[in-house]
Amino acid sequence: MADINVTPMADVMLVLLIIFMITTPLLQSGITVNLPKAKNALDAPEADSKEAVVVALNREGKIFLGKRQVGENDLYEFLVQKFSGGELNRSIFLKADTALSYGRVVQIVNQCRSAGVEKIGLMAEKEKE
Repeated sequence: MADINVTPMADVMLVLLIIFMITTPLLQSGITVNLPKAKNALDAPEADSKEAVVVALNREGKIFLGKRQVGENDLYEFLVQKFSGGELNRSIFLKADTALSYGRVVQIVNQCRSAGVEKIGLMAEKEKE
């Protein structure tokens, strides 16, 4: 009897695995934001989880949840709804563009606090040494 050669199938599976490994982080990143750089920036693997709430502010001060642009009222309503069910982890991650004014960032932080968010992680890129 002739044996079935599974080598080509294994090659195809490995190529698919590599493609998924490369594209998955790109899908989760949301919009492009020029983050500030910090020497002591810590890795936050929990920011990459599906349950994490990442709020992004672009250069113009527009608010994004993932890739979806939302208004301030929509952000407030989303956060109130998300954390109203007795959620223990009431934290979000905030990505703000370096060109954005400090006042706009504080405005969004206040909006999040009033919606019941207890912890806000400010995201930064680690400086290259």
